[in-house]
Amino acid sequence: MSLTSAAPENTRSITHDDPSTKIWSSYISASRTHDRNLARNWKSDMDGMLIFAGLFSASVTAFIIESYKTLSPNNDEIMISLLAQISQQLTTISNASTPTNAIFAQSNLTIPEPFTPSTSSLVCNTLWFLSLGFSLACALSATLVEQWVRNYLQAIENRPTPHERARISAFLFKGLEKFKMAALVETIPLLLHISLLLFFAGLIEFLRPVNAAISNIVLGMLVSCAILYILATLIPIFRRNCPYRTPLSGVWWNIMKGLHLLRRPNLKFGGTMAIVGTMAEAREADAIEISPERDRRDLDAMIWTLKSLREDHEFEPFVEVIPKVVAGFDYSAKILLRKLLYHDDLSVKLSHRIPRLLVTCTGGILDTVLSQKRASTCLAAIWSLSMLSMHTDSSESGSGFFFLSHKTVRFDEYTLRDIKTVKRDVSAVADYAISAAAVIGRSLLDMYLDQVAEKEQQLMALMDRGEPRGAMNDYNRSNLDEWNPDRSSVHRLKRLYLAIQILEQHLVTAGGELSSPHPFVIISTIHLEMERLMFTLAHPAKETLNVAGDVFEALHKIRAVLHQVAYCLTLEYVGSILSNHTLPYEAFITIRRLLLAIDFQFSFTLDSQQQFVAYLDDALDLDKAGGPHIPQSIINVILGLTRGVNDPTCLMKAKNIITRSMKFFSNTDEAEKILSMLNDAVPLPLTSTLDLFSSHMYSNIKLDRPPKLSEMHASAAVTAVTGVPILQPQRQYENA
Repeated sequence: MSLTSAAPENTRSITHDDPSTKIWSSYISASRTHDRNLARNWKSDMDGMLIFAGLFSASVTAFIIESYKTLSPNNDEIMISLLAQISQQLTTISNASTPTNAIFAQSNLTIPEPFTPSTSSLVCNTLWFLSLGFSLACALSATLVEQWVRNYLQAIENRPTPHERARISAFLFKGLEKFKMAALVETIPLLLHISLLLFFAGLIEFLRPVNAAISNIVLGMLVSCAILYILATLIPIFRRNCPYRTPLSGVWWNIMKGLHLLRRPNLKFGGTMAIVGTMAEAREADAIEISPERDRRDLDAMIWTLKSLREDHEFEPFVEVIPKVVAGFDYSAKILLRKLLYHDDLSVKLSHRIPRLLVTCTGGILDTVLSQKRASTCLAAIWSLSMLSMHTDSSESGSGFFFLSHKTVRFDEYTLRDIKTVKRDVSAVADYAISAAAVIGRSLLDMYLDQVAEKEQQLMALMDRGEPRGAMNDYNRSNLDEWNPDRSSVHRLKRLYLAIQILEQHLVTAGGELSSPHPFVIISTIHLEMERLMFTLAHPAKETLNVAGDVFEALHKIRAVLHQVAYCLTLEYVGSILSNHTLPYEAFITIRRLLLAIDFQFSFTLDSQQQFVAYLDDALDLDKAGGPHIPQSIINVILGLTRGVNDPTCLMKAKNIITRSMKFFSNTDEAEKILSMLNDAVPLPLTSTLDLFSSHMYSNIKLDRPPKLSEMHASAAVTAVTGVPILQPQRQYENA
């Protein structure tokens, strides 16, 4: 009893103290899954064959019971023949006058010849007995395989310590490979197939003496089954996605592989290459290898999946994995998502279904926790899909250039409207909503900028050849009637400038609402007027040379206004970062996306430059720990917005703010570049004057207290001399 109780305790100590336990545990975990799957597959195959072999053997036995009698003489028939002869002789004696002795002398009893079975009987019984033998051999083999598998599992799970179990498992698995047990298991069904073939062949021979027509019918059925069996054997060798297979398929695979008759396309270097490995390995390679066929299969599979996910709670897990797919390294999966974004079927189109799922979070229909989870999932997916960067083939455009349009944009003004509603009703997901709305706004601006570039090319083509180019060829008579081409291009140009003026006024009065749908509705109106103007120039084209310069100027104005919107949109996002205690979703990537698309060759309004300087001051403000309260990486991106400042006063303020915060930068490379640029841009007279007061005043005006009277007088003096007002502290921020 003491030995029994001591063993587990000793085992626990060994398991706990052995440092290799975790290594072997990993091997055991993987091998256990493999071994159990292998054993389960083998056992299910053997169970099915045992059942069929038992039923088939009973059927064959019933036929053999009747057929084996034809292999031996029938004594009853011989006796009946002899008695018939004797009866005939007795009848002759009773009716004849010849003496009996003479009658017996004249007649002899016919003695049957030695019995010889017929050829048909021999062939039939030989085939049926062989069939019964193969069937019983299959049943016995299946029983042995089940016993071997059971012993294998018991052997590898019998030891308690991980390293012993792992080594025993590896030892026995090598035995499985060495003695080709997998090949043996695949051969067992072949015995049953041979048995069935022999039975049908024997049945044909059994029926031949009885009825030739029935025998021929069975022969035709046997030939048909044999042809199908041959096809099922050979087709999977050449079409590896074929579900059919027989035990002979592997044999023919090895034969043809040895003769180098099996080849596959070499997608990397072109041409073909010989196939190596087993049939299963070649099938897996065909399924996984990157190819256009695989992309089409993936798309069909995802279309079927999305059509099957009809309910919102079924579709939500699919949306949840989208950000991970976009952030992953599988380019094929990203191509797949792009195709699903633009699919024609609304039940598949992600740009339709995800916003629709997002709207279900509003209205108080869902539980608070569930609505927050669903909203954050949808917003993260929208952000990821908007940020999805894909190479686009320029051949998609008839003119050799690719331009974004409403057909290619992923999310539009309606999605911005839905995000705004969700942000209002589910305030807990505001961090996600801010970033999602920002990148959607940026993508819409990219679309409109591309369309302006397209119109410029169309106008140049119209001037060069006197005919429209690209999309202008698509304007039909219905558009002509709707847009009233009788109006002059000058009238259209005035309407275009009016729409631009409305957008500029909105930028002044927006108040941080550039990530809402309203400004993009105005931009879409500008685009519509631009389309109408280009249409008027094309029908007829005689006015083109007269107003071409004005139209080019208008297009340039539109481009400048769009970049102004992009600059203000970025500032709005910076303001969101500074005003929240937590950073928005993927703040660094989002602000980089907003910044990198801005063309700083255009001049921005004074109000936006002043707003940037104020935000820069807040971003470099010190927290209680003595450093900036937002990450340094985001600060470096915000510094990049300094390239949009050209007002001398704003330049001086930005330079002063960056200079006094240099000591808090962990990496000053970006700040030094910006300072170098500012030194080149700031006028020399202002530089010397402001530097006299900056270092002395900053330590006092940044304290979290009302300024002293002397400080106010000093600030007024600086303003009087330099014309640069000293920024007063606005607030202190907690660490984000």
